[in-house]
Amino acid sequence: MGDRVDKKEIDTASQVNLVEYLQSKGEPIIKTGNAYYKHQEHDSLVINSDGRWYWNSRSIGGKGAISFAREFYNYSFQNAVRDVNNQEITHSISAEANQKKTNSATFKYPKYFEVDHINNITNYLVHERGIDEKVVLALQKHNLIAEDQKKNVVFKWRDNDGHIIGADRQGTIKMNNKRGSFKQIVTGSDLKNGFRIDIGQPKKIAFFESPIDAISYYDLKRPTDIRLVSMSGLREESVHVGIHQLSLQMQKNGIDFKEFQGIIIATDNDQAGNDFAEKVAAIYEDVVREKSMLKDWNDDLKEERFLSENNSVSKKQSIEIER
Repeated sequence: MGDRVDKKEIDTASQVNLVEYLQSKGEPIIKTGNAYYKHQEHDSLVINSDGRWYWNSRSIGGKGAISFAREFYNYSFQNAVRDVNNQEITHSISAEANQKKTNSATFKYPKYFEVDHINNITNYLVHERGIDEKVVLALQKHNLIAEDQKKNVVFKWRDNDGHIIGADRQGTIKMNNKRGSFKQIVTGSDLKNGFRIDIGQPKKIAFFESPIDAISYYDLKRPTDIRLVSMSGLREESVHVGIHQLSLQMQKNGIDFKEFQGIIIATDNDQAGNDFAEKVAAIYEDVVREKSMLKDWNDDLKEERFLSENNSVSKKQSIEIER
């Protein structure tokens, strides 16, 4: 391939919506206003839905996906054009669609991007993430995960009535971005909630930074009567809403909230995770901080699982995941 790009390639890349481009790259951007987004890892980086962007801390800005790719990824003009054109832009979850106010009642899960098998994501979750295949199959059985057309894992967020109110997408293929793979919260997801798993009849609740950490924690510990909630980051509002939703579920199950057994903060074993746990403990009683031995629960699981496989040891426990 020559270094030059032609006018057609440039014109095509120039038409790509910046927000959609960043979503396709798996960049963690969240909506902060009617037309504005911010990058979760760079608070001073502001993106407008019309393509304008400004990185306040670096005093740089521009308009469009090409200019952003050149500055943020340090691409040449030619490589920026090619990268923009190489992304699959999912218009069904576009920035324009997100201009409307979204909540659990209006979220439209893009069912069409699912495929009718989970072969690729099973291989990824089992062989790269160390998750027990029985756990993966149980999650599929309860319609909590799916595989999309790009071989991503889709983690479905459900409310107490079983309605899908959001979703995470986790790539299974390595990518040239700051996170190493595609990650996305589907636009319109109810950010006060998140992916969750109910084990038995929950009387306690645990909070995690990602769906994979929540699943890994379950696989490692096999707890009973608990709700595991991913905040897809560190979201204090998710804790408040999660506790309230569990109280409603306990009432629905005929369990008095006096039987509530407490809150587990199982965020990453780093400064941010520790600070978040302290913040929650200052608000609520009965808060327990559970730390992984390594950075996160999936790191712990991988170390245990792959070490166990080397020693020909495997778990024989039953799987008790509820919807």
